[in-house]
Amino acid sequence: MHKASTDELRVIHRIGNVSLPVGNGGPLVPPLNPSYLFAARSENVLWDIVENRRILLIGHTGTGKTSLIEQVAAHTNQGVLRSNMNGQTTVGDFVGFWTVKGGETIWVDGVLPTAMREGLWLIVDEVDFAEPAILAVLTAVLEPGGRLLLKEKGNEVVVPHPSFRLFATANAVGAMGEYRHLYQGANVMNEAFLDRWRVHQIDYLSPANEALVLVRTFGERLTPAMAQTLASIAADCRDAFAREDLAGAFSTRRLLDWTELMLRTSDPELAAGSTIYAKVSAEDAALIRNIIRHHIALED
Repeated sequence: MHKASTDELRVIHRIGNVSLPVGNGGPLVPPLNPSYLFAARSENVLWDIVENRRILLIGHTGTGKTSLIEQVAAHTNQGVLRSNMNGQTTVGDFVGFWTVKGGETIWVDGVLPTAMREGLWLIVDEVDFAEPAILAVLTAVLEPGGRLLLKEKGNEVVVPHPSFRLFATANAVGAMGEYRHLYQGANVMNEAFLDRWRVHQIDYLSPANEALVLVRTFGERLTPAMAQTLASIAADCRDAFAREDLAGAFSTRRLLDWTELMLRTSDPELAAGSTIYAKVSAEDAALIRNIIRHHIALED
């Protein structure tokens, strides 16, 4: 009689054509977004997760790099830690540090060894803003075997749990390097570092897919035609950003926020005031208003 192996008994969850193992749950599992769309761009990322590749997602801000990983985790009941390289994250936060508690000196793991030991997924957001010491730590974990040496803790070696996965996001590296001037403070990532990652460029959703997301989110409150119009406005704003006519990008999150308030107020211009115009310069607001007027008749 055949005895099922541990691998055979492990529960899997299917997303599109890819079957992923289900995690152990817990409070670190991201909330599920039932309206989220796993577009065609997702499939190779999913396969790389299954194969335990180190994954670097690059693209403009607001393209959904982090949300892609979080929604995969939400669907597979997998806990996630995030570390944002915003200039405030130190090597101690990332790796760990000694501290005194109750008169006793104890070691506190940072996010990296915590994720490795507990089989969590770690997302290093904006890795192109990370300080060199953190990049050096990451480089060691990216090597085959991926073990972490805690020199500060007597050279303890952290062996990754089989469920551990490592992700990073960046705006201006590799194929996105030509946009580095749009992301002040971003560091140049050398090829040796990039070669240790499987790099995926994540673009904005197509207008058709973004319209579908709007319909899935708001249901009968939003007609398909209006959803397509709003998605086209977002696409035109992104084209303006790529031409550097706009200083900032137009995320799907911003589009959803605008749409929600628009449905509540029945006034696209009023809704845009607090969801779009107030967040940008007067010049950008004027240009975005013109783009909106090209698609929707607004009252003066």
